[in-house]
Amino acid sequence: MISRTIASAVITFVLFTVSVPSSRAQVAAPNTTDGKQPDKVLFERAMDAMKNSRYAVARTLLETLINSNPDSDYVPRAKLAIGDAWYAEGILKKAEVEYQDFVNFFPNRPEVAEVKLKIDSIQKKSKI
Repeated sequence: MISRTIASAVITFVLFTVSVPSSRAQVAAPNTTDGKQPDKVLFERAMDAMKNSRYAVARTLLETLINSNPDSDYVPRAKLAIGDAWYAEGILKKAEVEYQDFVNFFPNRPEVAEVKLKIDSIQKKSKI
């Protein structure tokens, strides 16, 4: 009887220590193809979705990129592409909001002049 109690205690201890993650455990790097960074992979997948008129999928991928990689060099391009996805889908008010966010967050980007023209175009269409 004592040996059963000891055996049960040892099994419980082993199961507990194996199932509890170590505080020193490292998170594995995301599995990407060709050694690309996750932000680049997300952006490329989003651009592929845009080419195939899958705008909702593209926006989801781009928003994931922005939220999971806020310091990425792809963030300005992703923000602009979200506006482009709304624009391509014909949902101009949402495109305008995204374009205005782009101008506000990235006022020194070279794309700003073109984005302002898109905003003007949307505003003219909404007045008609």
